[in-house]
Amino acid sequence: MRLFAMFALFLLCLNAYGQVGPTRNWVDSKGKYVDSNGNPVEFMNSLPKGGGVCYYEGKKYSYVVLWTRIRNLSTSPIELKLKFPDLTSFNPIESSQIKIVLPKDSMTFEKIQLFDYGLTHLESLLNHKWNQVSTLQKRINPQKEHYFYFPVFMYNNKWPVRAALILKGQDLYYKIALGSDTTWVPCGRLVFNK
Repeated sequence: MRLFAMFALFLLCLNAYGQVGPTRNWVDSKGKYVDSNGNPVEFMNSLPKGGGVCYYEGKKYSYVVLWTRIRNLSTSPIELKLKFPDLTSFNPIESSQIKIVLPKDSMTFEKIQLFDYGLTHLESLLNHKWNQVSTLQKRINPQKEHYFYFPVFMYNNKWPVRAALILKGQDLYYKIALGSDTTWVPCGRLVFNK
């Protein structure tokens, strides 16, 4: 009887282990930038995850959740400041718009495998300012990194969605491609402290 119980427990363990899905890194793009003083910083941008429908001001918006990791590879701290416009017209001919909000929730490496990267209550996030951060300001010390969410709400847009945070000089842009259409949204600055 004891041998049977051990065998049954062994099979149960194998079955439970077999149900664990493979992990995926969900990374779409990486970029390394160096400022005029030779300070390097690395950006890692995710693939879109999750998705669904939310309503904002009577309009039906679809959404995806993305994240970006900024890694300071320099010996100087960096100051990051992000702020998105309230609405961005993506394709005026088709009256399509996107809305990007900065949630108060913190993105972490541990959330990468979760649905919507662990971000919840997206309709509330879209409709209530108390659930958002109007401007994200973050100091990233040397050899440290910071993850943050980019939920993108889309009205009358195409698929697939790809996005990346891009640095040009000290200015940050969020490059978004929806189907064959692409736009660059000015969204902040990244400055190396001396």
